[in-house]
Amino acid sequence: MKSKDHFKRPVSNKRVGINDKFWGRYIGLVKNVVIPYQWDALNDRIPDAELSHVIENFKIAAGLSQGEFYGNVFQDSDLAKWLEAVGFSLAVNPNPELEKRA
Repeated sequence: MKSKDHFKRPVSNKRVGINDKFWGRYIGLVKNVVIPYQWDALNDRIPDAELSHVIENFKIAAGLSQGEFYGNVFQDSDLAKWLEAVGFSLAVNPNPELEKRA
C-alpha cells in the first residue's frame, strides 16, 4: 500500500475529534450560543429583530396554524441550515434536548 492511499478513504465524522483550543472555542460558541439563538430567531423570539416567520410558515403549510406565507420563498432553507448545524453538533456533542427539538 502506498503511503498516500489512506487519504483516498472517507472517514466518519464520528471518528474525528477536534481538541484544539482555537477551534474548540468556536465549536462551543456554535453549540451553546449560535444554535439556540438561531432557533429563537426562526421562531420570532428575538426582541426588536425583523420577523423571520420561518417556523410559522411551516406550521401554516402543515395546517397547524392559520395565516398566510410571510417572507421570501427561499426562507425554508434557513431551517435546513439550522438542522444541518444541529446535526453536526449532535454528532460530536450528544444533547437529547436539542435532538428532540430538531
